Amino acid sequence: MPNSNSRRLLLVGDDRIRRELGLILRERGFDVTGVASVPEALDKTRTHNFDVVLADLNIHGPHDGYIVVRAMRNINPHCVAIILTGYPNLVNASEGVRLGIDEYFVKPADVASLVARMEEKLAERRISP
Repeated sequence: MPNSNSRRLLLVGDDRIRRELGLILRERGFDVTGVASVPEALDKTRTHNFDVVLADLNIHGPHDGYIVVRAMRNINPHCVAIILTGYPNLVNASEGVRLGIDEYFVKPADVASLVARMEEKLAERRISP
């Protein structure tokens, strides 16, 4: 479970997402580790302790962001999991609910709302037993 100051974030997505969103999240106080692929993300989940995973739904293939979330949930069930997608639909959203995704944002996501939701979820995990 995250400690009170913990804001370690795994950002999984293309170059633009990692560069632009990563910069903004760092400015907002997150310790961001950005990766471009599912294998890189899986490696990081095994070797680092993250408080938040923020993954593009379709990194290099359909629904592969969910692979990252499943792996993270197995290692750290308290990690906040947020999915970004450019192609929202009911099937994707249903799968996200089944996996216990904390939020599902449509790209381009409103950064203020995204950060607020991450902070809210982190705070909930800090006070939960």
